[in-house]
Amino acid sequence: MTQDPTVAQKIKEQRKGHFLAEKDRLCAYCPARGVSFCGMVPNDDMVFLSSHSRPFTLGRRKTLFHQGDETQSIYVVTSGTLRLYQMLADGRRQVIGFAIAGDLLGYPLSDHNDYSADALDSVYLCQFPRQDFLQFINSGVHLQRALLSVTHDDLSRARDQIALIGQKNAERKMAQFLLNFPSRQTRVEGQTSILPVRIPQADIGDYLGLTIETVNRMLARLVRTKTILVTDAGIELCDLPRLRMLAEG
Repeated sequence: MTQDPTVAQKIKEQRKGHFLAEKDRLCAYCPARGVSFCGMVPNDDMVFLSSHSRPFTLGRRKTLFHQGDETQSIYVVTSGTLRLYQMLADGRRQVIGFAIAGDLLGYPLSDHNDYSADALDSVYLCQFPRQDFLQFINSGVHLQRALLSVTHDDLSRARDQIALIGQKNAERKMAQFLLNFPSRQTRVEGQTSILPVRIPQADIGDYLGLTIETVNRMLARLVRTKTILVTDAGIELCDLPRLRMLAEG
């Protein structure tokens, strides 16, 4: 029996409605929504945002995108940690940051990515086609302000890294890094004093402008003084007052 085209269309629209409603509920309960670009989006616009997103999973050590790639998608990290880096003209790699839950990856106004992003563990993201995301941004001033806020946060972290690299005291650099990372995690997870151990020492050194030997020596010294404790869960910050003292020099 041939189904009435009108009935078939109604069923299709109904299924689409159920699908979008389910996605909207997922967005509402996303742990990263409150600290991400999505958290700045009014509830009335969440249906549009949800309808143009899809969940995306990236396995450990996999690359999300490379420096110089055409910007085809914009991502919001919902779980996991990524290493962000640039390749310099002389072939060296420079780690420029680490992305965690709530961070926006890819810049919608740029045709090409100016950095690469690799997963340090299993990463979960929301993916948006760049053109759809641009359409969404252009639909309201409050959304443009949200993007401006995200861009400001990125610039602030870049300035923090420049300040860290400019310091000559390796111990001070390490202490400041250990304090800064958990403070960003606290946005999503609540009170925390754990730095993911999955961040390789080589990446920490690259980010801070230190050799891996120096990073290893600094961490070992902090362990000996019981300032930190390395566990299976990560690096636990045991003595925050001492870390703050070291960070302040």
